[in-house]
Parts: sequence; C-alpha cells; structure tokens
Amino acid sequence: MQVADLKTGKVLQSKNTESKFMTGSTAKTFAVGAALDDLGSDHRFRTPIVHSGSISEAGRLTGNLVMVGSGDLTLGGRTTAAGQLDVPDFDHYDANAVPGMATITREDPLAGINDLARQVAASGIRQVDGNVIIDNRLWDPVSIGGTPVTPTLVNDNLIDLLITPGTPGNPAKVDSRPKTAAFTVDANVTTTPAGTKPTVKTESNAPGHIRVRGSVPADATAPFVATFQVPDPAAFARTVLIEALERNGVTVSAPTLGSNPGSDLPSSEEVKALPVSATYTSPPFREYAKLINKVSHNLGANLLPPLMAVHHGKHTYADGMQIERNFLAGAGIDPNSFTLVDAQGLTGDKATPAAQTELLRHLSHSRDFSTFYDSMPSLGVDGSLADVIAHTDPAAGHIRAKTGTLVGAFKGKLALTTKALAGYVDAKNGHRLVFAIYVNNVPVPSNSVSDAIDLALKANKQLGSMAASIYQNPEGRN
Repeated sequence: MQVADLKTGKVLQSKNTESKFMTGSTAKTFAVGAALDDLGSDHRFRTPIVHSGSISEAGRLTGNLVMVGSGDLTLGGRTTAAGQLDVPDFDHYDANAVPGMATITREDPLAGINDLARQVAASGIRQVDGNVIIDNRLWDPVSIGGTPVTPTLVNDNLIDLLITPGTPGNPAKVDSRPKTAAFTVDANVTTTPAGTKPTVKTESNAPGHIRVRGSVPADATAPFVATFQVPDPAAFARTVLIEALERNGVTVSAPTLGSNPGSDLPSSEEVKALPVSATYTSPPFREYAKLINKVSHNLGANLLPPLMAVHHGKHTYADGMQIERNFLAGAGIDPNSFTLVDAQGLTGDKATPAAQTELLRHLSHSRDFSTFYDSMPSLGVDGSLADVIAHTDPAAGHIRAKTGTLVGAFKGKLALTTKALAGYVDAKNGHRLVFAIYVNNVPVPSNSVSDAIDLALKANKQLGSMAASIYQNPEGRN
C-alpha cells in the first residue's frame, strides 16, 4: 500500500510499495485517465443510419438501411430527461456475479433505437425493400474475458431477466427486457424460504432461446435481476432496429430475425458517403467515465482502447492499449512499474502502489480532473462504495476511490485473487491525499463460489475501513 500527500508527493504510509500486484478493476483508473486525455470530457458519440439506393415519392426505399456503430456504450438506454446517464449503485452488468444486489435503470433500454427509427420515419421512408444492416467495422473484432467488445451495443448486449418471488414452494414470476422477438424465455424458477441463497442460472440450448432455472428466496427484493449475454450483438441490434422501424410505420421486406448480413456492406468509405436518414447523439463522455468507474463497468472500460485506437486512425484493441501505455509513460510513470493488457482489470493487469498513486497525482493536474474525480465512487455515498461504511461515518463523502475485485485460483484452490482500493482522501486535517491498497491471493475458507463472494464483500468493507482510517489519521500513527 501507499499513502501520499497529493500536493507534495510526500509518502505518509508505505508497505511493499514497489511490488507489483494484480490490480483488479483499479486498472480502470489507468484506462479512463488515458481516454479522458485522448477523447476529452465533451466527446460525444454519433450513431448514424444511412441508406443506399433511392427513395420514391411514396417513401419506398429501393436499397438498404445501415446503422453504423460508433462505440456508444448505452445508445440512449440510460439517458435521463436531464441528458445524463442513470448510474445505479450496483448495475445489472454484474447481476450474475453477485446475485441479488443488482438493480435496473428506469429508462427504456431501446430508447436510442426508437429515436433512430422515429427519425427514419420522419425522413419520409415508409418501406424498405432492401435489408437492414449493422455496420460493426469501426475496429477489428475482439473479445475480452469471453465478452465481445462491439461498436454497436444495445442494453450492454444483455437480456435482463426480472424475477419476482412468490410464496415459498410456489413459482416465481419471470419477465424480460428489452422485449424482442430475438429471444424467447423458458423459465422455471421456484421460491424458497426467506434467507436462503438464490441459485438462478441462465443459458441457451438453442439459438434465440433463453433457459432460466433455479430459485430465489421469498424475501428477495423484486425484481431480482439475472442476465443473459447476447451471443451475436449485431444480429440482436438488427432485430430490435427492424422492430422499432415497424412500430414507427416503416415496413421492412427483409426477415426480422436472422444473422446480420454484414458481408453485403460496401466499403467503409462508401458507407461514409451515403445519405444520412437519422443520427443519435450521446451525452458527453464525462457521463460514460462516471458509469465505468462508479459501477466498475467492464464492457465500458473495454470499449476505451479501441475508441482511442480509432481516434488515432488505428483499428485494434492492442493499438489502444499501446496508446494507454504511452500516456502513462508520458505522465512520468515508470513503464516497469505496471503491466496492463486490458482495460477492465483481469489477472494479467498488475501495478505497484507507487505507480497507482503517481497516476492519481498526475491526473489531478489534468484538463479533465474534475470529470475523473467525479467519476469515482464516493465512500459511504454511491457506486460500488455506497454501503462499505455507514453514511454517518465522519469519512463518508470525503473519499473518492475505485474498487477492484477478482476471484480465481491460487495454488490450486479458490481464492480472492485481488481486492484493491485506490483514490483520493480529503483528510480531516485539510490535506488531499492519494492512496492505493492492494491485497492478492487470499484463500477462500471453502471451495464455494458463494463463500468467495462473501469474502470479497467482507474485504471490500475492510479496505473501506482502512480508507476511513486514513481520513482520520493519514500517517497511521497509533
């Protein structure tokens, strides 16, 4: 660990400060810091729908509609009336990882898709005789941790399964969102006595079919959220777009279901030259930084390297990671003090506490520091740190920090491979401090994933308490 004064750099506490530790999701501070430097807080994503062919006076398009992916993480699905992103304390994106804690946002996950469809209808198109195609060629295809990182995303490429428990021994009610013909849901979930552990599993045994099995306790907060990862994001986006077009009076001759005919697209340069029928413009990037850091959004973090690559005229995730590493080197951080291979914080990502605190100090002098600072969870207030200490604790609201958690194997046994916390403390003595705490490879008492989750939650509170003690006593004196 390391604690240092933000202004002077004076080290107040240190232990193994030059040793590399697995970062977990504190790696997102490196990625978000680099992306803010590269894209800026005010960057907006613009997702167009263009068309080929001609449109008759009656509104008949003899050609294709093409939605061009821009890397917009939310595509309107979280945008509030105030133009901000709705960021819960525990997001649906991690619903399966920590069962029973996730909540869903109030906004329509298809809001951006519906807006685009309305614009297409308003442009005069009434019938599409060609196809509807998603253009996902903004960067080269890539998956991180088994999850496709795609330029077009709808509802984080997830189907939400919303479960309402009944009385013990009776079926629970299962609903889903967004509503689409792309998937049917076969659910058989029972209600167990209050206080029991949930056992919900989602899987697919055939294309377009989601199978939900298991149980939820009678006292689970409704809706209990589980999710299913969409295996083909482009096909999913195509289907929900066709459905939205038809809801807005635009008929499409091509089948609603099926694969995305990306091979029918002309070159990217030719697509750029096609007439625009609709455009969805996102909130500013500062809102995305907040979403990524507050709830530790892995897919959002993993969009950052290819977005930076595209900004520099390149096309691969690896290109973007090199841009991130170049940013860190330019910030004066020793390249030997970190190893970063992805943006979300998987096991290959390592850094020293000294590197982490040096990054935090560097960002405090950056153009977009207020955005970065505001994006971090506030201890005892919101995001992944909302319930880590009591809201009435003197330190609550005075610490902004990013969490990191990984569960995996260590010496052949289940372990909490990473628990981390890094950020800023506005200490009781009036000084602003930076700190980094890493704990690696803590054995789980049993081989139970449920016990591993409990250990991670306990460790989160312990690290939060350590941060609260730094607020009271920066030098750690007895």
